Amino acid sequence: MTRLAELLPFNADETVASYCSRLAVACGYRHSRSFANDLGFRFQGLVVGNDTDVKQFASVLDVPESKLSPGVIVTENRTSTVSGQKLTRALMERYRLRLCPLCIRDDERNLEGRKGFRAYGRIDWLVCPIRTCETHGTKLITPIGEDARQYMHDFAVNLAIAAANVEEFLSQAEPMDTDSLQRYVQARLRGMPTASTWLDTMPLYIAVRLCEIVGAAERHGVRFKPKTLNDQELSSAAGTGFDILSGGADEFRDWLVRKTESFYRKNSDLGGRFLFGRLYEKVAYETDDSAYDPIRHIMREVVINTLPLGPGEEFFGPVTERRIHSVHSASREYGIHPARLAKLLAAAGLITVEASKLTFEKILVAADTMERFVAEAKKGLNAAEAKAALNAKGTQFEQLVKLGYIKADVEDETGAFSFINRFSPAGIEEFLRKLRVAVTCENDDGLIDLQQARKRANCSFGELIDLLVNNKLERVAFASGEHGLAAIRVDVDEIKQYTAGANHDCIPIHKLVKLMPSSSKIIRALLAEKRIPTVELRNHVTRNLQKYVAQEDFDTFMREFVSLGNIATRVNLRTWTVERELRHYGVVPVYVAGGMPFYRRADAEAIF
Repeated sequence: MTRLAELLPFNADETVASYCSRLAVACGYRHSRSFANDLGFRFQGLVVGNDTDVKQFASVLDVPESKLSPGVIVTENRTSTVSGQKLTRALMERYRLRLCPLCIRDDERNLEGRKGFRAYGRIDWLVCPIRTCETHGTKLITPIGEDARQYMHDFAVNLAIAAANVEEFLSQAEPMDTDSLQRYVQARLRGMPTASTWLDTMPLYIAVRLCEIVGAAERHGVRFKPKTLNDQELSSAAGTGFDILSGGADEFRDWLVRKTESFYRKNSDLGGRFLFGRLYEKVAYETDDSAYDPIRHIMREVVINTLPLGPGEEFFGPVTERRIHSVHSASREYGIHPARLAKLLAAAGLITVEASKLTFEKILVAADTMERFVAEAKKGLNAAEAKAALNAKGTQFEQLVKLGYIKADVEDETGAFSFINRFSPAGIEEFLRKLRVAVTCENDDGLIDLQQARKRANCSFGELIDLLVNNKLERVAFASGEHGLAAIRVDVDEIKQYTAGANHDCIPIHKLVKLMPSSSKIIRALLAEKRIPTVELRNHVTRNLQKYVAQEDFDTFMREFVSLGNIATRVNLRTWTVERELRHYGVVPVYVAGGMPFYRRADAEAIF
């Protein structure tokens, strides 16, 4: 070891450029380049880690090269290798001083070597993701007024220019917490175990950028502006990103999936910028570095697995298969109206009520599920198609569905889906087969179609179908040149025998006028006041429900009560004369209906 090496000791976490700079200034040189030239090596060679220059520097100091190697930073093609870890120029601060004021003070107080030159430049201070001094908990600073262009990389010279004494630095010190990404970066630089094996698989510069972008996007949205974030917020964002990604690739995928939810917002699209903002811009446009390919691959897989991309579209390369269908894309591919497809999916339970309210391009279903669903849906018939297959007229089809002869809700063959308002061709064919089985004879002029039979027999369409499918009719034919329901011919007289209502001896309301006799006004009043009970029965001819009076109830009423008008007619007197006589003998009306007094028959007949 030469006297030069004994002048100032080399520190384990110091850069060789800093060490050379301190030695140069301590020896009275104005800057390190002149010092290095005089000793036979290039200062810039030390800065970029040139092996020849480092060896010559070690030879001048008469120390093993291995003693200096921890402080060598190799820089090639805008990439620096620091302690075996790769960092890009953007993640290194090489042109300006960056330091901890308290460390500078403590160096001068506590380290060995010539006073005034003990403070040294740490490797950590050159690494931008390291923002805080672990020892003092203070923010690393670039001294106010320091000129980055003067004596570039020359630590001791720039330190002297930046401040006349250490006390000037101390006024710039401010406390700042260490974020989790910084702890991770320091662990990798020191060869220590880290908290994320997944991030360890990446070059350090990618792990850092990914954490910073993800954290900032989480805190400020995917379209955040990096220049708007101060040092404190950059640190917080970096820590947030590391906390998310330290869980591994699955956590990154989950975060990306959450970002794709923006697709469901109004006026959204499938563009990478819209979905992932700054992250997409970084990996898609700002670099073609193949080391980012694993990140691109995960982003591509997430998008293809969660959003409706298909062949003919691109996302980090052509999309060759479809994994997610939207109602819009499926309607175009399979030729189904999107509104109809959305209703079928909702009815089958494949989409939620909330999802069904979205626009068609945002209602999503797995592509294989959509393909099977559409294939099964096409097997069923809609109402118009089913009606045509049955050759049903008027409301016949609706009645068949209502009565359960035709099943409206169809399940697919696997039982995985159900289709509302879709009709099975097999079910319709089975129903038509039952009608054909009912045929018993050849068609002739005495047989008529179902529409005419229903009207002439005053029966319901359902009754006709019940007679047919249960084979109760003896004369049923099938008209040539027709198919389905329109081809069936039946005997109306036979239909009437089965559908005629049961006869009864009850009295229709309109006959009470002559039987009592009385006016229709009085009859309506008696019925409304329930003086005469009524029953609702079906007319045995028209088969319509109407009101009747049971013969027994009518007879009971006639035995108990008599109207003033009926008494006057029977005795051939005026009503006022009869009423006066009854009042004279103390007989008063029991009630008045329709303006006509009614008396107990026994009391009235005792007088007249």
